Amino acid sequence: LLPSAAPEWRSALGGRDPPRVRARIGRSCVRARAASSCSEQRQRAMAAALPPSGHCPQPRGMGTIFESALTVQRSFMEVYGESLEQMLNLLVYMVPVEDDEGDTAGFYSQSVFAITDLFGLYRTVLLRSPEALPVVAPADASSSSSWAAAAAAIRQPHGLQRARITYTVSAFTLRALRSVQVLIEMRAQRMHGVQHALQVCLRVEVVKLALKMVLRKCMPFSFYVDEDALEEVEPPKASRQRSLMLPSPEDPAAGAQAPAISVPAYVGARSGKILPAMGATRLLKRIDCTAASFGGAVGELLFHCRPLVHLMLLLRRGRKSWVAWFTALALDYASLTMLAPRSRPRPNSRAASLEVAEMRRRRNLLWWAFVRSPMFELLLRRPCEVLDGILSRIPIINVFRIMELFLALQPFYFTTSAS
Repeated sequence: LLPSAAPEWRSALGGRDPPRVRARIGRSCVRARAASSCSEQRQRAMAAALPPSGHCPQPRGMGTIFESALTVQRSFMEVYGESLEQMLNLLVYMVPVEDDEGDTAGFYSQSVFAITDLFGLYRTVLLRSPEALPVVAPADASSSSSWAAAAAAIRQPHGLQRARITYTVSAFTLRALRSVQVLIEMRAQRMHGVQHALQVCLRVEVVKLALKMVLRKCMPFSFYVDEDALEEVEPPKASRQRSLMLPSPEDPAAGAQAPAISVPAYVGARSGKILPAMGATRLLKRIDCTAASFGGAVGELLFHCRPLVHLMLLLRRGRKSWVAWFTALALDYASLTMLAPRSRPRPNSRAASLEVAEMRRRRNLLWWAFVRSPMFELLLRRPCEVLDGILSRIPIINVFRIMELFLALQPFYFTTSAS
């Protein structure tokens, strides 16, 4: 158009020669293309940095090896775990409660109980899916900078995987220590006496407290939620069986099985694929948990310090001390009184279910004070002895010796510690 432009176009261009104008326009176009190319390269880099929709980057290294090993063991436990657990339970009934004069508390019987408990615990840990663990990713991908948001989104799956591995290892170690803590105390008492046994119990309580702090750091709650509360709300074996009954979204026959599913499922409008519901496992969010407060922190501190204070008083005043008994009960009651009113999770959320179960568990732990010395000798020893004499005369029931075993183990601290 420029060569055939009218004189008024030439005057509008300031009398410049059209080829020069054409050259300047060409240079401007080159600059515009270069700027557009840089913008497109930056967008491609951002798209490459962010994970694709519906896809989570696969972790590499030791985490993948650890999860593969767990998958193999989980498959074995699904097939043979129940049979092995039943065989161990039968073995428990074959071991007598009292072995000989040097082992009046039934050390070997308690050992079989511990082995059975450890096996059941290991099976429970394997059958629980990683998504059911009460952990959240430590990194938050909400940032004002787009590059920071992309980096946080990349780090988040790895941080979540590390939190799950840390929680699994710490929870298993804590519950395994609880399974053998009576054996540790019994051996220490047989070798070096009662005072040394209480010192060993104090060290075990310190290790347990450290493990609880690690678990507390992995969870989004403002106070510690025990594994017992998690199992009460979400039994891992039942959740595993329910997840195995749900069809896989990759299975082409899932559509034929859809009418048999009792839980609601999502059907894609275009693809027709069925995405099964998550069952009992719901999302755990930080915003659903109880907010941290000073009173709640004090109550949590009293709850975790009670075993240590109780053991220190037992070391100074003996197992029959009423001061130690009243102090332990007062600390537990004060902790529950300060923490329960401040527990306000979001209703109808997974966090609410777990926090309510933990508060209920702590209330039930208060009843253990009545089977601790010296209250047990004052109120319950004589009725328990009478009940043991009655049960020992009943056929079949006298084989189990449940009351006899309890009377033999009651003097030990960890039998009634409720920690």
